[in-house]
Order: sequence, then C-alpha cells, then structure tokens
Amino acid sequence: MSSTATDSLRRFTVLTLVLYWTCTLSGLAIPWIATIAVDMAKHDQSLAGAVRQLRLHLFAPGYNLFVIALINAMPFMIFAVFLLFHLGRSPMDDRTLRGRRSAGVLMTVVGLIAFSLWTHLTTLWQADAQAALAYLFLPFLLLLLIPICYAFGRAVSTLVFR
Repeated sequence: MSSTATDSLRRFTVLTLVLYWTCTLSGLAIPWIATIAVDMAKHDQSLAGAVRQLRLHLFAPGYNLFVIALINAMPFMIFAVFLLFHLGRSPMDDRTLRGRRSAGVLMTVVGLIAFSLWTHLTTLWQADAQAALAYLFLPFLLLLLIPICYAFGRAVSTLVFR
C-alpha cells in the first residue's frame, strides 16, 4: 500500500471515529447546552449560574434533564452505530463510494444536531406544558429525519464525487 493510500485510509478512519463520537456525545449534551443557553439569554444568568441551575434540575422532579438527555440521545446512538458499521465496512479501494457515504453520514449528523438543538431551544424558550410534549415526539422525528438527511447527503455527494 502506498503512503498516499495509507494516509487516506487513516483520515477516513479518523473521520469515522470523530463522527461517531460527535453523534454520541452531542445527543447527550444538546439538552444541557440548550438549557444553559436559554438560562443565559432569556433569564439573564451568568454562565456559572446557568450551570448551577442545570446541576440542580438534572435529577429534580418535574425537570429531570438527565432523562430528557437520554430520550434525546436514543436516535443519535442508533445512528452512531449505523455510521460506525456503514463507514467501517465500506470498501477501501473505492474512494467514490467512501466519499458518498461520508457525505450522507455527515449531512445526517448535522441535520440531527440542528433539528434537536432547534427543538430544545424553542421548547425551553416557550416554557409551557404543551411545549414539553415536544420531548415525547422528538425521538420519533429524529428517527424519521435520519433517512431523509442521509438521502439528501448522498444526492448532493453524487454531484461532487463522480
């Protein structure tokens, strides 16, 4: 194997692992990041005060931000396992296919993060009982978003990687 092929393989492996951990950790962290951001923007708290509020509400009845993070993380974890196998089992000699798969997976990760973050921010900003129902529907919407974003990413990459 040539030096260029080895470097390409190494970059692809690093990309796979970065996307895997980005997907996994962002699924858990997005509700907490959104909570801190809304506390700072809407309630004029300092960063330290917002983090303290997060710690107080992490397991508190009526808030339980830890369970919300686990509910949010489920579709991210499912997709993280998919991307690990999907990119990990792609043929190393076919750069076009690897590029298309990478673009589809990258578009899906970005779509999941953006939609989840937007949902959490708008739900926390409104802060009423009906808005909290979004947490029940969010995992299902994220699961529906996975094939749509992946197909869009593959379609765009078909134009780029010929």
